[in-house]
Order: sequence, then C-alpha cells, then structure tokens
Amino acid sequence: MSLVKIGNQLRSPKLPARRRYNLKARADKQAETHRALARAASELHHTVGPSRTTISAIAERAGVQRLTVYRHFPDEEAIFSACTAYSFEVDPPPNPDTWIGIDDPAERHRIALEQLYGYYRRKRQLLTNLYRDVEMPVVAAALERRRWMLRRAGEILSAGWKVSPAELRFFGATLAHTLQFATWLSLAEEQGLSDAEAIELAVRIVNAAARHAGV
Repeated sequence: MSLVKIGNQLRSPKLPARRRYNLKARADKQAETHRALARAASELHHTVGPSRTTISAIAERAGVQRLTVYRHFPDEEAIFSACTAYSFEVDPPPNPDTWIGIDDPAERHRIALEQLYGYYRRKRQLLTNLYRDVEMPVVAAALERRRWMLRRAGEILSAGWKVSPAELRFFGATLAHTLQFATWLSLAEEQGLSDAEAIELAVRIVNAAARHAGV
C-alpha cells in the first residue's frame, strides 16, 4: 500500500469501507476454517489418536480439501498445537495452582482428586491414545509437560501434612501415585469402582500413609 502525505507526515490512505469489510470477512473466514480444522483434529486425536490422524482424515471431517489443511497446519507440530489449544479451550485440565488456597491438606487432596478423576473420565480415550503414541516427538513433549504438571500438583498437595522428615519421601510418593491417570484407570476400570469410590479409596490410602508417617 502506498503512502500519502498529510501535512508533514506520511500516512497510509484509509481503505474504502467495502475493502475493509472484505478484508474482515476474509479474516473471519480464515479463523472459522482454522477452528474447524482444529476441532476435526481434536476429535480424531480423541477417537483414533495422533499417530492415526492423517491430513486426509482431517480434511474429510472438516469438509475441506487437503491443501486447505496444509495451509493452516504445515507440519505435525502445528496440528498438535492447534488440537491441544482447542481441547484446552473446550475442556481445560485442572490447574494445581487453584488448590493452593485450600488450607486443610486432606480436603485439598480430595478436591484435587475430584477434579483430576473427573477429567480422566472425560478424557479417558484421548489419554490412552497419547500414552500409546508416546514415541511421537510432539506427544512425548506433551506428556512431559503433563508430568511436570503432576509433579507441581504433588508438591502443592503434600504441603501441610504432619509427616516426619524421614517419612516425607514415601508419603510424597504415595500421594503422587493417587494423582496418576494409570491409578484412576486401574481403580475405575480394572477394579470396577465408581469415581466417587476411587476417590474415597485414594483418600483413605493417603490418610493412612500420613498417620503412619506422622510426627
């Protein structure tokens, strides 16, 4: 766009209203297409998993051509990032920092489990697919971020318990174990417990560990 001189300054000429409208409509259409592609990728990650999510499958689900997918997602990392952003927008995972303000450690632990196990229930197939596809670099990086989040959760939830320093490592490991997806999967699916029952058992295990390790 050429500049025009207004007074002593060079400024961009104001676009005609119709041109501005067309540019906005085009940008809105691009954003709408990008979101539709991210939604399609997210749905495929939930059902068949990242390793089996193809460009053709995304295009078919979103109702566009393969070239459109490539324009928005030039590589595997772009697909995974858009999928993750969409999934977190629709159903974000629990944030451990929100538990810091809960003073009672037992209540804090129970609330955390309610949020985590509820999330695991909703995301059961997606998480199973991710752990299956861990050899993909983008998946491995995502699972490492998840491990960091769970370590952060363990640190927050371990605070406030009256545990002797000598027993702190074992107590922390016990509590951290109750936060894992694999723990929920074992209790809820292999043992057939409801989420409420799985939470109650996990709470009892940690409370027993705290009594055993108490000062």
